[in-house]
Amino acid sequence: MKVSGITSVQLFTTAILTLFLIIPFTTFAEECAFSQTLDVGVVDESVRCLQVYLNENGYQLAEEGPGSPGSETNKYGALTKTAVSKWQEDKGVTPTMGIFGPKSQAMYKAELLRAQVAQLEAETDGGSTVVATTPTPQPLVAGASTDADGEERKGAEVRLKDVMKMILDTYDEMEDERDDEDEEVAKIDEDLRDVIENLFAALELFFDGDYEDAEAEADEALDDATEAFEDAGGESKASEAKDEIEDAEDLYDEVEEMIEDAEDNDDDVGDAPDLLKEAKDLIDDANDAYDDKVYRQAISDALDAQELLDEAKDEIDVVSKKDAEDAVEDAKDALDDAEEEIDDADEDGEDVEESEDLLDDADREIKKAELALDDEDWAEAMERAEEAEDLIEEALDEIGSSNNDDESEAEEALEDIEDELDNAWDEVYEAEDDGKKTRDAEDYLDEAEDLLDEAEEAFDDEDYDEVLDLVEEIEDLIKDALDEL
Repeated sequence: MKVSGITSVQLFTTAILTLFLIIPFTTFAEECAFSQTLDVGVVDESVRCLQVYLNENGYQLAEEGPGSPGSETNKYGALTKTAVSKWQEDKGVTPTMGIFGPKSQAMYKAELLRAQVAQLEAETDGGSTVVATTPTPQPLVAGASTDADGEERKGAEVRLKDVMKMILDTYDEMEDERDDEDEEVAKIDEDLRDVIENLFAALELFFDGDYEDAEAEADEALDDATEAFEDAGGESKASEAKDEIEDAEDLYDEVEEMIEDAEDNDDDVGDAPDLLKEAKDLIDDANDAYDDKVYRQAISDALDAQELLDEAKDEIDVVSKKDAEDAVEDAKDALDDAEEEIDDADEDGEDVEESEDLLDDADREIKKAELALDDEDWAEAMERAEEAEDLIEEALDEIGSSNNDDESEAEEALEDIEDELDNAWDEVYEAEDDGKKTRDAEDYLDEAEDLLDEAEEAFDDEDYDEVLDLVEEIEDLIKDALDEL
C-alpha cells in the first residue's frame, strides 16, 4: 500500500508532523520549549526538561549522579545524546545521531498530542478521566479541567473520534488503488490532508476548553472526511444511515396505507396503529441523530422502526398488493426449483408420476393467483399462491427427496445465525453509544457478514454442508466480536 514508495501510515504520520511544524502551538503549551537545536555542549533549561522527559519515558540517562532521575542538568552531554539516539530509533526519527533538532522536536510534540488523544479516547470510551500512557511531560492545557465532563465536551469528544476513524478508514479503503497512482487517489490524499489540518484546529479548540466551537469545527472535518471516504469507494455510516432511514420511511408509508385500507373495509388492525406511532417516533429520532451526525444511533433507530413496522403489518388482517405479488413470485420460483429436482429424480430412475401430477396442480393454482392479481384481489392471490406452495411441498415429499432434511437444517441454521448477527450488531451499537471501543468488534462482524453472504450463496447452490460449516465460522466471529466488547 504505497504512494511513491511511502506507505499510507507513513503518509498519515508525515501529514501530522508537517502540521505540527506549521500550526502555532499557543494552545498546546508544552513544558519543554525548544528554541534551538540541542547537541553536545549546549547549556539551556530546555535540556533539563528534555532529560526529565527521557528519564520518565523509558530512556533513562543514568542510574545515579548527573542526569539520573531527580538529578537532571541543563547541559547536553554524552549521556543525553545516547538517550536521545535510542529514543529517535524507537520513534523512527532519522538520522539517529542523538542530535535533538527540528525533526525530533516535531516528533516530541506529536508524542505530546498522542498522549492527549489517548486520554480523549479513554475518556470517551470509559466516561472517566484516565491518565495517558505517555504523560511526561504533560502538556499544559489552557482551560481544560478534569471535571469538564459536560454534554458539550462529550459531544466534541465523540465527533473528534469519528473524524479520526473516518480518516483511517479512508486510507484503508484506498489500499488496493494506491499502486495506480492516478489523479483520483492523489486528489483524495490531498483532501485528507485538509481534513487532518481541520482536525488539529478542532483539537486546539478542544484542549483550550472551547468545546462548542471544537465540535463545530470537527463537524466540518467529518463532512469532508466522509466525502473523501465515499470518493474512495467506501460506504460511510452517513450513507448507510440515510438508506436505512429512507427504507423505514417507505415502510411507514406502506403500513399507514395498509391500516387505512383495512379500516375502510372494517378489517381488524390490532395494535398496528400504536406500533405505527412508536415507529414514527423512532424515525424522528433517527432523523435527529442523522442531523447531529450520530450515524450509528440513526441506523439503530431506523432499524428498530423497521422492526416495529413489520410487527404492525403482521397485526393487520389484510393482504397488501406487495405481499400478494411477493407470494406469487415465491410460488413461481419454488415451482421452477421443484421441476428441476423432479427431473433429476426421474433421470435417476425414481417414480415421479405422482409428483408431476401435484406440480401440474400447483401450476394451475399459480395461474389462478396471477388472474387474481389482475383483478386486484390480493387476498385471493395470496391464498392461491400459498396453496401452490403446499402442493409443491407434497410433490417433493412424494419423491422422498433426501435433500429435504438437509435443506431444512441449513435453512434453520441460516435464520438463527442471522438473528444472532443482528443481536450482535445491536450490542456493538449500544457499546459505541456508551463510548466503548468497537473498531475490532466491528471488523469481526463485517467478516461475519461476508461469510453470511457466502452461506446464502451456498444455500442457493444446495451445498447444505458448506452452509453449516460457514455458520459455525460465523458463530466464532460473533463470539470474538462480543469478547472484544
